[in-house]
Amino acid sequence: MTSKTTLRVSHRALLGHWLLVPLGAAMHFASHAPFTLAGANAPENLTNILSWAGMGLAAWGLLNVAYQRLAHEYAIGPDRVIERHGIIVRRVTPLFIDHIRSTEVNQTIMGRLLGYGTVEMSAAGTGTSEARFDRVANPMKVMASIDNHLKSHMAGPGEE
Repeated sequence: MTSKTTLRVSHRALLGHWLLVPLGAAMHFASHAPFTLAGANAPENLTNILSWAGMGLAAWGLLNVAYQRLAHEYAIGPDRVIERHGIIVRRVTPLFIDHIRSTEVNQTIMGRLLGYGTVEMSAAGTGTSEARFDRVANPMKVMASIDNHLKSHMAGPGEE
């Protein structure tokens, strides 16, 4: 098996950040709405502040989604799994397939509903996880892919 699979943080796992975008847009475009509903005249300086806060909130949500998607990359190769974090400062954690002794999937209730979770791999001689793929889509399939790579690596190149 010579294929390499690259994974990123699931869009569904970033739902909270995605929700900031329409909320901020609503604050920007309807900054006078709370005053109109209350039957009062909207002070211009307050509506300007609400408008700018809305644009900032929407921008914050988009920047967080972009950062989470670009800064976290996971790869499953034929001989190792690689966990990469960061954009400017990088942390790369390779773990050889033949060193993996167990894989574990952790999902929250929201993760179960939206189909994302964390896959943790532990190596020989350690009680902690050596590599973890945070908030990936279909974590059970990711764990099965790692297990398949492990089985084919243990079987040897001629017995696949």
